[in-house]
Amino acid sequence: MAASTGVDNWNKNWRGKGNISTLVKVNSATLYEENGTPSQAVLTKGNPVTYIDSQSSSHTRVAIQVGENTYLTNIDNLQKPQSIGRIDLKPQAFGLGGQSLTLTNYISTVKQSLNAREDIKGDLKDYLLDLVKTVEFGANSITGYDTSDFPMGSILSDFGEVLGPIYCIKRGLTNKNLGINQSSSVFFPTAGAEPLLDYYIKTSTDTYKISAKAKGTANTLKMNSLVPALQQNNTLSSRYQNSIEFRLMKTIHDNSTNNGAISGAALVGAISQQAAASVSGLRGNNAVLSNISKQLFSNIIQNDTRLRTKFINEENITLRNIAYVCEKEIVDFTKQTSVSQKLTNIVKDILNNELFYVKMSIDNGIPIFNVFSTSDKNVSNLIFRNKNGYDTFSDKLGFKV
Repeated sequence: MAASTGVDNWNKNWRGKGNISTLVKVNSATLYEENGTPSQAVLTKGNPVTYIDSQSSSHTRVAIQVGENTYLTNIDNLQKPQSIGRIDLKPQAFGLGGQSLTLTNYISTVKQSLNAREDIKGDLKDYLLDLVKTVEFGANSITGYDTSDFPMGSILSDFGEVLGPIYCIKRGLTNKNLGINQSSSVFFPTAGAEPLLDYYIKTSTDTYKISAKAKGTANTLKMNSLVPALQQNNTLSSRYQNSIEFRLMKTIHDNSTNNGAISGAALVGAISQQAAASVSGLRGNNAVLSNISKQLFSNIIQNDTRLRTKFINEENITLRNIAYVCEKEIVDFTKQTSVSQKLTNIVKDILNNELFYVKMSIDNGIPIFNVFSTSDKNVSNLIFRNKNGYDTFSDKLGFKV
């Protein structure tokens, strides 16, 4: 696979698309006068020009306007049209949401939609098409692209969701005795419809849940996926809604990162309800606790070396400081065997059956996939995982798989 050049480049990116402002991409581009004779004019990399479609007769002699002058040059001397602004690469942006598609129809829909997208241009469009072909046919080389200007974060996290089903049906899940083969189909929910997963792969007898992940994304089960899923299931809701373990999960889900940690600590008895109430009106990491609040939180302040020092030195203790210590209290609470087992049972029941994770990374332009399931990772002995610090936070508490 390689970036398009020559007549293919001209037909894909320029021909019939009107006049296009662009830049020269090579040093000392060879130019011709309008009559076809070599020109003495010199254009170097980065010079602005305008491609003139109506005067371009072939890919080797396209017309460009430079100031008031018109010259002819090879199309490959020009920088391809660029995609501008934020590009939506989610599956739903390619018309994949809400319908079940066989693999053949799925791939065809992706390619047709990608080619029709006017907001995706030039090398980015070619690269995305090459990614589809690479996953489809198992090619191991993509060359000729400068990906430094590509939205690689969106390609990994969003377009990776588009590529994942192709990989799963072609190779990734075919060796797991699941009955997945070329006749299997793909179903993407409409946006936001399924909090726990990204898409389904269906065989003639079974349906498998798939969660797409980008490289570097922790395999964490978050409360915004688990809590709504349980609440939407009447059987599970009646079974677990009054348990302290689920109430803790719901508290973290329903509140901000800081307030959820403090309210959760009050729920499990690490602090008093009065202490939690005393800071309920504070907002922002740097909000400062009053002296009254410090006294109400004294039990956990005294048990933490850093906060105890601040308290002794009469330094400010912030909302984030106290929330972090509350998060530690919650993690310790979930380390109790009975609590961890109940959390594990809740999560297993929510998952119902295996959830497959499909993680994509890109190495030298080539997509690389890693597939594993919740059973591979052994969902057991779950405790809360804290990725936050004393002064800043990155996310709410979740379960590491």
